[in-house]
Amino acid sequence: MFVRRFLAETQFLTLLSKYDVTSRNYALNTGSPHSLSNRGPPYKLGERSTGSLSGDGNSVPLKNQSVNLWYGSIAVGEPPESFTVQIDTGSADLFLCSMRSGLSCAGHRRYNATSSTTSLNLSTPFVVKYGNRTGMSGDEYTDVVELAGYKAINQTLGATDTYYSDSAAFNAPDGLAGFGFQEISSYGAAPLFQTLVDNHVLHQNVFGVSLSTQEDKSELRVGGSNPAMYEPDTLTIVPVTVKGYWQVQLDGLSRNGEDMVVPTDKAQAIVDTGTAFIVTTPENAVKYYEDIKGARAVDEIWTVPCDTIGSFAPTLTFGGQLFPVSASTFNLGPVHEGSTDCIAGLTGMPGIGEHWIIGNVFLQNVYTIFDVANIQVGFARLKL
Repeated sequence: MFVRRFLAETQFLTLLSKYDVTSRNYALNTGSPHSLSNRGPPYKLGERSTGSLSGDGNSVPLKNQSVNLWYGSIAVGEPPESFTVQIDTGSADLFLCSMRSGLSCAGHRRYNATSSTTSLNLSTPFVVKYGNRTGMSGDEYTDVVELAGYKAINQTLGATDTYYSDSAAFNAPDGLAGFGFQEISSYGAAPLFQTLVDNHVLHQNVFGVSLSTQEDKSELRVGGSNPAMYEPDTLTIVPVTVKGYWQVQLDGLSRNGEDMVVPTDKAQAIVDTGTAFIVTTPENAVKYYEDIKGARAVDEIWTVPCDTIGSFAPTLTFGGQLFPVSASTFNLGPVHEGSTDCIAGLTGMPGIGEHWIIGNVFLQNVYTIFDVANIQVGFARLKL
């Protein structure tokens, strides 16, 4: 099987597992089911606005591994040891490989708690189950974690004996850092960015993300945003509707100027840098592709003839502002070497109710600002 197809299918399976785990965490941490379960709390719909969240902060350069993930560096412990971690706004925990980890962590740095003078073993084991199997297990610690020059004191992290997914052998980073809210944490503890907020070390309680497959054009801005990367007059700010994920209202979705079927009173969108695709229900995906000649799905991964796929990229609307997806980011490449069919960037996934998951197919086209202080998200068009 060609590696691109394999990685797409693995990303899809990991995505299913991640939202199963994090939605269960939400219920455990809050005492209420998340709206992903179709039994969650009502949505909070606030006012849309345009505004300024610009300036300040320090940047962490990010590297990409295809469009599956982007990762940057952190330092852990005292003396500090450097690790690379995936930047994932769709989860909330920090995971690193433990010294006991086996082949699933081959080629990755391991966290050695005994070598850090600031490490504390919480004597709390954790187990993260993916479906009916164990995805990760290990022990919880607190330690000093440095991100972009800012130190998070007593940050909870998991030293896992197995890496977090079946695709570990293909993953470049050593671990994963979740930038969602504490409500979806497997530890029930503050995520890395929230710890920085609680430590009062940031200029602004905001982080900005720019994702690109072009060299030197991806970064995580901590404590502010980078206005050199986006058009300030296009910045549109939308409120988080249910705190846990970075969940906002999706106002609409169109293709070639034609509105697609999106029930706007129910269309909740989770902004997730840890997901490659734009994800909707299988039924919505069928509606999207049903009139496209040559489109077909295998295990929910949709393909379209390579010579026409660029014509069918969507435009998403947030806060009344249109944000188009480029033909190049919508086309994830041929199914296999020499294939005339290409993998499309919008897919369907069961078990998410009326939610959409907005992954890197879309996020490569915008600068995204995550405002923890005011619990809102900003989107802006990138500077050319």
